[in-house]
Amino acid sequence: MPPPENDSAAGFQGPPADGGMSIDRLAQAFAAMMGEPDPYAAAESGAEQLVEVDASPDLDQAGGNSTSEPVHCRVDPRSILEALLFVGLPGGEPLSSRRVARLMRGVRAAEIDALAAELGDEYTANGCPYEVISNASGWLLRLRDEYRQFGVLLEAKTRRVRLDAAALDALAVVAWNQPVARGKLTELGCDASPALLRQLVRRGLLELVKPSRDGADASGGEPTYQTTKKFLDVFQLRTLDDLPDPREPPR
Repeated sequence: MPPPENDSAAGFQGPPADGGMSIDRLAQAFAAMMGEPDPYAAAESGAEQLVEVDASPDLDQAGGNSTSEPVHCRVDPRSILEALLFVGLPGGEPLSSRRVARLMRGVRAAEIDALAAELGDEYTANGCPYEVISNASGWLLRLRDEYRQFGVLLEAKTRRVRLDAAALDALAVVAWNQPVARGKLTELGCDASPALLRQLVRRGLLELVKPSRDGADASGGEPTYQTTKKFLDVFQLRTLDDLPDPREPPR
């Protein structure tokens, strides 16, 4: 039979029908057993107040006040241009504003020029050891004059390559007879192993060129070896025409 509607002791706060402990008394008994204070005593006395805290992040504060999270660079046309200038093009070729603008949707070449000039002014104001310069071809990020000596020193160290007699012999045969098919190296007196040739290719001193599809070259359809620009840099040659005559005695 349901309890009367006007019974104030009904519900969770009242004693159960079987005479057992109420929820409040059960909580008090459990707290006493664990040696803890009554969890409901402070709430009833008003000593503590329940404060609601919004745990959702504040999206209006960029980054917030947390120091544990790293600050990420904002990806925009200015930062993209700075990254492209930092990487640069092979051979130190200037990066044109038109070329950069084609990589970004809705950005014009004139805007790239303005952003590059802005970067250059910021580097100068901050006393950075690098600068953004322009010429007829485009923009370059490079070391300032007073720091360029360190870049030259680093480049000189990277050009140092340890080569044994077998490697030098293979390079000489290829340099004076290029392009040279693999099968013809032995005929020219080069006994370089395939492993040595692969090593020279990995070091960037030689490159293996595949034959043309129409077979118009003189390699007979076989890949050929030829020297690279790094070969010229290592041996301080402007072009292959600067190679000495192999028939002349060494100087």
